[in-house]
Amino acid sequence: MPVLSTPRLQLDPLQPQHAAEMFPLLQDSAIYRYLDYGPPASEQALQALYERLARGSSADGTEVWLNWLVRLQGGAALGYVQATVVPGNKAWVAYVLAPEHWGRGYAFEAMHALLSHLAADHPVGSWRAVIEERNERSARLLQRLGFEPAPALQAAAADLTPTERLYVRRATLPIVAG
Repeated sequence: MPVLSTPRLQLDPLQPQHAAEMFPLLQDSAIYRYLDYGPPASEQALQALYERLARGSSADGTEVWLNWLVRLQGGAALGYVQATVVPGNKAWVAYVLAPEHWGRGYAFEAMHALLSHLAADHPVGSWRAVIEERNERSARLLQRLGFEPAPALQAAAADLTPTERLYVRRATLPIVAG
């Protein structure tokens, strides 16, 4: 997996050794307000997760896992972005940034780099993201990136909880900065 760069950020392929840097960032409870999981139990548990993700695919080979550590150019880690390419010509995308970096455009910049990479190197027809309905910040970000709320039938087929919302974006749309 390549290193991805933007004017302010560097996205490094996620590796087990990143657990030491990421563990303290991922302890902030504000991150988990709209997620269905909590912070990693230990640095060792996070390292084990990163070891599994760094393999790059599910055991049966049906999913491709793409994960990057997001950091300031030449500086500290901010969080991560990820994509899971699955059968059916789809990719699921997500991001997590530490709260002290929210509201500065870093999530948009990192996700824009991720989507641009997917468009160039992973032929999929659509990208998908799931967020909690009350997560207005993420809804605005996804809309800025060209995602739209999924039609009701498509969302119903996604096996969501009653408070989750599916957003979709055709991968054939141009990636526009903004």
